[in-house]
Amino acid sequence: MGLKIDKKGFDTDGYTLVKGVFSEAEIENIRKLVYEQFEIDKKNGLTFTLPNLPTKARYAKGDLLSKEKLKKILLDDRILEIVKTVLGSEEVVYFGDSSYQIGQGLRGFHRDSIDRTNYTGLDWQGNDYSLLRVGIYLQDHKNYSGGVKMKKGTHNKPDGEVVFVDNEIGDVGTWSYKTIHSGNAVRFKWFPKLSINRATREGLIPAFLKKPEQKERIAIFMAFSLKTKHLDRYIKEFSLTREDMLAHLRASKYDAATLELAKQKHIQVMKLVPEQG
Repeated sequence: MGLKIDKKGFDTDGYTLVKGVFSEAEIENIRKLVYEQFEIDKKNGLTFTLPNLPTKARYAKGDLLSKEKLKKILLDDRILEIVKTVLGSEEVVYFGDSSYQIGQGLRGFHRDSIDRTNYTGLDWQGNDYSLLRVGIYLQDHKNYSGGVKMKKGTHNKPDGEVVFVDNEIGDVGTWSYKTIHSGNAVRFKWFPKLSINRATREGLIPAFLKKPEQKERIAIFMAFSLKTKHLDRYIKEFSLTREDMLAHLRASKYDAATLELAKQKHIQVMKLVPEQG
């Protein structure tokens, strides 16, 4: 039985959740692999936290395709089926934007695109915007805090209704870079659909009022696109201008076997800095 991928829902809402992509056993194994990869990255001096910010999350430089334990997730046929279905193409582009996080991170509504509030900007011109984020949360966020909220339809308009993405273990979410979203969402114990939409206030909710997280939060993020002027602009004005992104790319080294496998799966891997190989 194939995956039920709601492309129409994605086109309308700017996001969609695909149920039951991975089994519980697979997710438990991926959690184990993330912890193992973190120890490898720590030994190689690639791990970091965000200083002077109220977050406990741990990160690592270098994208998933360069990670020994995690590269197979990015090239998993089920992930690629979701991406290709949503983007409507068998040939897609991967441009080095992927990562994993361990622990509670930042929250606050935002877009990942360049023109976040400038609605006359180039991101909002034409109908070929295709930069796509894929998120795998390795724990239940339907019944616990820590998941992601979306503002419906905000890939096409300035604002929209806030909804919790009710992912359970094994589900995979995907959303447009233009869709407004916020991670590390807090759920109230007695009003689980009630959303506090300012990050500063959400962070002040006392523990006795909110649902806990099921277990330590681990999230994996990947990005794909079609080859368009929007992707070219994003790379030129974001990926290659921010020091943190450049450090991430420079730590991403690809081996020939991985690149060949990506090619066989019709993924064009863009190498944006010489260090990537």
